[in-house]
Amino acid sequence: MEFSVWEVYQYFYCPRKLYFIRKLGLYPPERKKMELGQRQHEREPGRSKRRRTVFGFPEEEVAAILHDVPLEDKELGLFGKADLVLRLKNGELVPVEVKYSDFTYVSRAWRKQMTAYVLLLERKFGAAIRRAVIYVLPARCLLSVWVSPEDKRQLVRDLERMRRVVESDSPPRPVSVERCGYCEVVKYCRRL
Repeated sequence: MEFSVWEVYQYFYCPRKLYFIRKLGLYPPERKKMELGQRQHEREPGRSKRRRTVFGFPEEEVAAILHDVPLEDKELGLFGKADLVLRLKNGELVPVEVKYSDFTYVSRAWRKQMTAYVLLLERKFGAAIRRAVIYVLPARCLLSVWVSPEDKRQLVRDLERMRRVVESDSPPRPVSVERCGYCEVVKYCRRL
């Protein structure tokens, strides 16, 4: 069973959300912020050319900016598309995710999402990757995400837990009431 990086994020937002999406086919409707984030992401290639720094890296250190990089690893059972990947002149690859959010800190779900991108990029390019960047709009805030070897090993175990959730006949417990207020599938969740 394969999962998308988006589903990794959903699982770490609330495991119940993954259950509703994969087991019951109840995909959340797109939120306005997703649409705004997509528009900002589409404008990014032009903006990148006008900057003196590229997502916190001096322009002279950046060899290339790769956009919409497709990623898949059958062995892991994981796939996705990285918004951007910076190839630095020292050979380092740094995935960049553009988010439209009011949050200016790295949540657990965002950390797991970036770890998934790091793992997929490592397997595709055969290079060790230790960091990622989240660019948060509209605040224009850069968040660094350092990814350790243990984070990568843990994500592999997390994928197994995600498989068990989807294979189960009952939904996992919801994580917190605070998240319910911002969740797109709460109307289904309250009915169970």
